[in-house]
Amino acid sequence: MTQFTKLFVVFDPTREDQPALERAADIAVGIAAKLHVFVCIHSDTEKSECQSHQITALIAQQQSVLDAALAPIAARGIEVGTEVEWDKNWYHAVVRASIKYGADMVLKSSYKHSAGKRIMNKSSDWTLMRECLCPVMLVKEGAPREIPRILAAIDICAKKESYQRLNENVIKFSKGVLDNHGAEVHYINAFEDFKGVPSRQALIDSHGIERDKIHIKHGKPEKVIVEHAKKLDVSLVVMGNSSRSGLSAALIGNTVEKVLDKLECDVLSMP
Repeated sequence: MTQFTKLFVVFDPTREDQPALERAADIAVGIAAKLHVFVCIHSDTEKSECQSHQITALIAQQQSVLDAALAPIAARGIEVGTEVEWDKNWYHAVVRASIKYGADMVLKSSYKHSAGKRIMNKSSDWTLMRECLCPVMLVKEGAPREIPRILAAIDICAKKESYQRLNENVIKFSKGVLDNHGAEVHYINAFEDFKGVPSRQALIDSHGIERDKIHIKHGKPEKVIVEHAKKLDVSLVVMGNSSRSGLSAALIGNTVEKVLDKLECDVLSMP
């Protein structure tokens, strides 16, 4: 993760626990990264001459809460910046602010939603994954493993240039964690058509990946990924985010979104 030096953390003003902030602090210590902690608030205020003063007071109050939460992190020697914004659509505010900051990675706490809610409503997680220009890590509750175990989802048979680029991004990130943090990295490739069975040897030859770390499995990607993430007890699943726009993305979502609530580990979506 040495290529990530500017981590953008979404602070949730509605909760006491902040898994994304805790994970970001642990990552920052290991790679000497900077943290930029962003919180967006909004509430109904009376339209009057005092409205702007009310908003200013609420922002100042939230800043105090944020400063108190970040004091232990700053005490660890981590460079931390903060930003409090007033906006009703906080997830769009996050996207704008992350781009303005030039973030290398956005980290946000992710909590389980029902399948119906994910399908019928555009969640903040979907918005961030589709619109952020950098990788987005959705952090689940729970302490991180001392030596991370990663499952990287790839498509060896990808023909489109955009999918090949996603493969390269996923593999590059995963190998970086392996090289710099001693992680155990596994690669999963699901396929549904026996006419195009992925070649394990092709991945070995092109990227030098160990044979026993490559898993080629028949089945729907969302099912195969979840099954092997649980079987291997991984702490992070890394996936390319292919459906970032269009009607199909809005109605169905891509594999990242389909597996998000079925995984108990963190999920990193690579653009």
